[in-house]
Amino acid sequence: MRIDDLRAVTDDELTADLCIVGSGPAGLTIAAELAHAPLRVLVLESGGLEMSDEVNALNDIDSVGARRAQSDRVAGDRILGGNSHTWSGRCGLLDDLDFSSRPWVSDSGWPIGATDLEPYLERAACHIGIGVGSGFTDDSFWGLAGRPRPRDSLNQNSFRPYFWQISRDPADPFDCKRFGAHVKDLVAPSVRVLVNATVTHIDTDPDGARVESLRVVGADLRPRSVRAARVVLAAGGICTPRLLLASRRVRPEGVGNRHDMVGRYLMDHRCGAVGELAPARAGEALERFGKYVVKTQQGKHTFLHGVALAPAVQRAEGLLNCALWLQEVPAEDDPWESVKQLLRGRGDRHDAKVALANSGLLLDGARRRLIRHTGLPHKLDRIELRCMVEQAPSPHSRVTLTDRTDRHGVPLARIDWRVHAQEDATVRRAAALAVAEFARLGYPAPTLYDWAVADSALTPRLTDWAHPTGTTRMSADPRAGVVDPDCRVHGMENLYIAGSSVFPTTGHANPTLTIVALAVRLADALRVPTS
Repeated sequence: MRIDDLRAVTDDELTADLCIVGSGPAGLTIAAELAHAPLRVLVLESGGLEMSDEVNALNDIDSVGARRAQSDRVAGDRILGGNSHTWSGRCGLLDDLDFSSRPWVSDSGWPIGATDLEPYLERAACHIGIGVGSGFTDDSFWGLAGRPRPRDSLNQNSFRPYFWQISRDPADPFDCKRFGAHVKDLVAPSVRVLVNATVTHIDTDPDGARVESLRVVGADLRPRSVRAARVVLAAGGICTPRLLLASRRVRPEGVGNRHDMVGRYLMDHRCGAVGELAPARAGEALERFGKYVVKTQQGKHTFLHGVALAPAVQRAEGLLNCALWLQEVPAEDDPWESVKQLLRGRGDRHDAKVALANSGLLLDGARRRLIRHTGLPHKLDRIELRCMVEQAPSPHSRVTLTDRTDRHGVPLARIDWRVHAQEDATVRRAAALAVAEFARLGYPAPTLYDWAVADSALTPRLTDWAHPTGTTRMSADPRAGVVDPDCRVHGMENLYIAGSSVFPTTGHANPTLTIVALAVRLADALRVPTS
C-alpha cells in the first residue's frame, strides 16, 4: 500500500470509490481485502507513523460516569495501525448465546447469528495473526491440538471450557500483530493511505441520506475535502459516534441519528482479579488451565485454557456471560523477559545476569515448550484468578458531546459510562463456582478476595478494559440501533460502520476477532463498484 502524509498532498479535493476513516484492524482489514478489487480505496488515519502527544490530545474526553482505569486509552490510538498498536493480542469468539435475545439481559440480541460470521473467520484469522479462526474455543480444541481430552470434565451445569488464542506478529514472534508495521509491505496498487489526516465533519445532502464529502484537516491545518462513492467509518467505539454527532451542519442531531441512537449503549468489559493461588500449590491446576502451543498451518500458536459460565447457569440464575482464567504474575527477576530482550537484540548486562542466574528454569522451559508443547514456566510472584464479564446494554450509558472542542473545532466526547449490579453479581457467583469446581477436580482452590465473596458489601475491584463497544449498535429496526445487519447506517445510502461500536452485546470474549470477521464480511459487500 502507498502511504502519504496529508501535508505533502497539494490537492484541495481528493476522490475515491471507497474512503475508510481509521486504520485500525477493521479499517486496514477492509483495505487489504479490497487490494485487488476494481476500486480506488483511500484510507484516512488521523495519526502518523509514530505516537504523538499533539495528535493524542484530539482524543481528550470528559468522563462523567463510572471511573475508568484506562481513560487515556478509551478513545483509541491515533497512529497507523490504530488500536493494534497497544492491544494484548488475545483473541476469542462470541458464544452462540451472545447473539440471542436473552429475557434476563435487557436489549440483548443481534440481528445476525454466529453462523453468519462463520464463513469469514478463517480469513479474519490470517489478518490478525492467529492459527485458526474457529473450532478452538471449546472441547474441540483437544482434537485441534492432537491431545487427549482431560478425564475429569467440567461440571456442565456451572462451566464450559473456553480457550483463547494469542496473536503473533509475522515479524516478531514475541509480539502480537501490529497492523501498522505491515502496511507498506501489502501489495495493493489501488489502495492509498493518508496519515495525519483528521476527518472533522461528514457533509451530507440536504436530506441527510447520502454522504457527499468529508472535511479533512492535516497537521498543517489546511482543510481539504474527500469525495467518495461510499464511506466506511472505522474510528472506534468513541470516535465514530463523536464524529457522527458532531457532523450537524445539515441536521442538528448529527448524521445517522434520526432516532437518537448514536452514542447510546456504551459498553466495555469489566475485568479484575477475584482471588489468587500460591505458585507452590498451583502446579496441577496450571498444567490443565494454562498455556498450550499448537502447530497449525499458519505456524505454532499459543492458546490459553480457561472457563466460561455455562449457558444453563446463566439462564437459571439470570447471569451475564463471564469467563475466568489463571493469570501468572511474574516476579521482578523472572528470566523470560530478559531472554526476550536478549533475543531481540535489546538486552543488556543485567538481562544476561538474570538469565544465567535462572538457567535451570530456562532449561525446564525449553523442555516443556519443545517436548510437551505447553507454556513456559515463569518465576512467579503469584497466580491470580481473573475474570472478564460482559456488560448489560443500557441506553443511558452513552457518548454525547461537550461544549469544549479540540484544536480543529470538533466537540470533545462526553462519556457517561454506567456499570450495573448484575455485572457485580455475575462476577461474585462465577468466582464462587470456580472455587467449588477447583475443589471438585482435586485442585487447590483459589482464595477469593474479600470483595469477591458472595454477598460482600465491598466495592468490586473491576476496571474497564479499553474495549468500548455498542455505540452504533446493529439492529433490524432503525428505531433500535444505528446500522443494519449489513453494517450500513440506517437511512443512509452510502455510509457504513466497521468495528466494535456495532456490537449489540459484548459477550465475555475479547472483541478483535469478531471485529475483523465483520470487516471481512463488509469488504465482500463493498467489493463490487457502485453503478
